[in-house]
Amino acid sequence: MGCGGSTSTKTNDGRESHEKPKGKGVDSKPKEKEEDYLREPENDSVDLEDIIVGYPPPKPSSNRKEHIFTELDKNTADSRANQIKVEDYQTLEDIARALTEGLKNDVQKVRAIFTWIGSQGSRGDKSSQKDKSQSQDATSPQTIVQQVIQRKLSFNFLFISLCRAAKIPCVLIRGLGKSISYEVGDKDVDSLNNSWTAVHVAGGWRFVFPLWAFSAVVGHSKGTWTLVETQGKGAREKEEKSSGQTISHINDYFFLTEADEFIYTCYPNDSKWQLLTRPFTKQDFIEIAYCRQGYFQNHYKITTPTKCIYSSVGGVCDIGIKKLVKEECSYAYKLFFNHEESKTTLSSEIQLERYVAIFNEGPAMRFRVRFPSEGIYKMQIFGDGSRLCEFRLECNEDVNDVKPFPCNPESGFGPNSLTEEAGLKAQSHKTGFINIKQTKNVNMKFNITKNVLVQTILIHNNMEQETLNKHVNHKIKGQELDINVNLPEKGEYALQINTKDKDSDGPFKNVCNYLLTSENMNKKRKPYENAIEKRTRKALQDNTSSNDIKALKKALDDFDKIDMEDKGDRQKAEERLTYLSLRKELKDAIARRHGDKLEEAIENAKSSQYESDLQKLIKEAEDLLSQLRRLKRFAHEVLKMQQPTISEIHNYKHPKPMAYDVMKATYILLGEEEKRVEEWEQIQALMRKTGKEGLLRRVRLFDTVNVTENMVNHSSQILRPYDEERIQASSAGLGTFYKWVTDVIEEIRKSENSPRD
Repeated sequence: MGCGGSTSTKTNDGRESHEKPKGKGVDSKPKEKEEDYLREPENDSVDLEDIIVGYPPPKPSSNRKEHIFTELDKNTADSRANQIKVEDYQTLEDIARALTEGLKNDVQKVRAIFTWIGSQGSRGDKSSQKDKSQSQDATSPQTIVQQVIQRKLSFNFLFISLCRAAKIPCVLIRGLGKSISYEVGDKDVDSLNNSWTAVHVAGGWRFVFPLWAFSAVVGHSKGTWTLVETQGKGAREKEEKSSGQTISHINDYFFLTEADEFIYTCYPNDSKWQLLTRPFTKQDFIEIAYCRQGYFQNHYKITTPTKCIYSSVGGVCDIGIKKLVKEECSYAYKLFFNHEESKTTLSSEIQLERYVAIFNEGPAMRFRVRFPSEGIYKMQIFGDGSRLCEFRLECNEDVNDVKPFPCNPESGFGPNSLTEEAGLKAQSHKTGFINIKQTKNVNMKFNITKNVLVQTILIHNNMEQETLNKHVNHKIKGQELDINVNLPEKGEYALQINTKDKDSDGPFKNVCNYLLTSENMNKKRKPYENAIEKRTRKALQDNTSSNDIKALKKALDDFDKIDMEDKGDRQKAEERLTYLSLRKELKDAIARRHGDKLEEAIENAKSSQYESDLQKLIKEAEDLLSQLRRLKRFAHEVLKMQQPTISEIHNYKHPKPMAYDVMKATYILLGEEEKRVEEWEQIQALMRKTGKEGLLRRVRLFDTVNVTENMVNHSSQILRPYDEERIQASSAGLGTFYKWVTDVIEEIRKSENSPRD
């Protein structure tokens, strides 16, 4: 999305991002002006109005892209587009008619226009066609297409012209776009002028960015970054400055892009055209994390602050990310050092190896970056084979004592899916970091579910392996693995747990790792606890048995403040707090009846160790989420209706009884009292209302939670004499409302009759 700036690694959107010099603060040097091939000109040589008077006003869409654009729509429209040759037509209006005539809906029509334009860049030799265009009419489609390919006219011009010729509302939006001249963390974005379009289809405005959809730049680099670490391996690969190469392709991501994703890289001058319920400020746009299309398409979420600049604390930065859907994902990263902007140089004696570690935290991953030197760094995170996001990391502190991790395992620190696949299920330590405060010893327990051999290895940056081998041992009793580590001295260690099948002659495979840090491990403990310590432990034990999250958190804080020995109480309290928090998240999401919150709460609960304990709440949340999705699907056809269709129903002077009954049943289900819908004139008055009381808005926000049994029975009784076929034959608009009412009634009755626990 856009094209940002630094490595020569190809992104999932066909572009490459590369770093560049900066001004004061983040930008310490004047920007070198360069041509941005992913920026549209501010003005075309042919005038075109940005917006036409009478278009629907900009407002957030009620549906996601997948709800209005199907695979059938795509195949139908693309097939039509591939049949149309520019040289066969005399005007753009002729081409628009050929592309859209007979297609089922506006989405298919816009898709046909989009695909046809995108395919023009790959048809024929550019230079020979340029010569041919010299003798053609300046307004002919062939000439216009060639001018677009040669960047003499914008892609926006051609796309808008064809959409308007097809009677589809289409506007030009001007603003800022994070293109190849953008570098993650830039605070000065005023030079990023760009433009894109929005089309009104399926009842709402949707973004289309033709230039970014049809063009990409590969190999672009400012030459300001050096790759210093990737996947735990040190590197010193200095980028070469390059303007890159522009290529033509079709990237569907920039067709009907979601507004809440588009804002991460495109900021319109007019905030209404963000199409968001809560618009971003310009400062929000500057500070927001630089997330690529793979981040959105594969459903990821940043779990640490969603910002593009992180500053080190104690020589360390943490970046968290998780996948919102329950799928396996392997992560990768690249760490860069800015050799031009950093105040210091990275010593050739420092090999950045193992300065990044990955911690498994249930469904989330946390990347911990340590900095061996002051300076400006950049972190790129990859998942599902795509670049997901990147961050500017600033280290402005003395980091002489920062050391690399003992190891950097590919599977990260902490139990994960590989651990369970190998036949081990963690029972005691379920996160990858163990802070040992009171003793040299740590004991870990696993359940064994397969017939395997186990190998345990303790690792330290400076100690001999022979010495370390004496300080770790394990034993298997039945189906339980018991691992004991006795640290030789204060410091940081890594524990590797490897397995292989008992019948295998092959090597051991690493399946789980822990990072162990000891603090005050030689501190002597008193053989007794004083009165304050006893009260503190008792309070922790009591609150662990309660359901009060706030009180339990306070008890844990009090326990930690006086540095008490665990004795198992703290571990139990932490586990109880996790369970209570997950339960509360599910209950809150159910009470709010919010789809996104329900999805997140369900995912968090199912990926935790408490899935079975929370099964009843999880099922309730899943059932509610399914119902909300069905209600949204029911409303979809109503929300797709054009205003003329609704106006036609409203304008009935003497409606047939079925028209009156359908609309009366609709309004009763929406909560209107019968005395307010007794006469057709009353229904007409309701249909004239706009804003919060508008008919389509009420359908979009409809929820069964406010529907009574009497409302359901009354609406059902009103519609009993009719069937869908008869209503549909009379009026498509009435048929749509009839279908919505009957679907909702059926859903409510099914829900009421479903067995409850």
